[in-house]
Order: sequence, then structure tokens, then C-alpha cells
Amino acid sequence: MRFIILTIAGLSAGAFAAFGLCAVLTSVGIITRIAWKTHTSNRVRLYENCIFCGAVASNILYLVQPEYVLSEYISIGIMGFIGIFFGIFVGCLAVALAETLDGFTIVFRRIKITKGVEYILLAIALGKVAGSLIFFFIV
Repeated sequence: MRFIILTIAGLSAGAFAAFGLCAVLTSVGIITRIAWKTHTSNRVRLYENCIFCGAVASNILYLVQPEYVLSEYISIGIMGFIGIFFGIFVGCLAVALAETLDGFTIVFRRIKITKGVEYILLAIALGKVAGSLIFFFIV
């Protein structure tokens, strides 16, 4: 009985955390900004549902701890696969938040950059990927 109560409490807390994450991302306008930039505005609901399901699934994985249930290599593969999507999400979130708050626009205007902005953003993204890979594999 104790296990069932703890499971329900944990899943409820995870669901509320996922609701909070979706509420913050939606109220700031990050999800709609990403959908607008990728020309997929008709799929905003799908994006919100995916973020919600991902937050709940990550809470479940945190509770289950697959490294104790599955073999070591399978759990490393699953965590690596999930880590790639977390990295993509955090990268998109950071860029969308900076763009929503017009961070890049203000900086580029102040230092008088008018051409090659897409290459600068690509370099920032590749630098973030390289730094993450170095951290993941070396550190």
C-alpha cells in the first residue's frame, strides 16, 4: 500500500512539474516562436503535448532508474538517446528564449553586425554541441 501511495504521489508531482514547464514555455511564447520559425504553427498543440509527455517520462525514468532494471549497455544506450533529445530541447529553448527576448538582435545591432548573422548563430550552435560532446565524453 505504501508503494502505491508513493507511486501516485510521485507521478502526480511529475505531472504538476510538467504542467508548470508547459505553462512557463507557453506563457513566455517560446513554443509558438519555435513553431513560427519552423513554419509549423498548426502543430503547437503537438509540441506542448510532447513537452508534457517528455517531462512526465523523464520523471518516471528518474523513479524507475533503468540502470538497475536493464543491463548496463541497454541503459547506457537509452540514456544516451534521451540525452540527445534533452540537448536538442535545451539548445532550442535557449535560442528561442534569446530570440524571444531579442537578445541577439540587440547585441548584433550594438556591435554593428548586419551580414552573416546566420553563420554566427550556426557557430554558436556548433560550439554548444562541441562543448557538450567534450563534456560528455572527456569530463
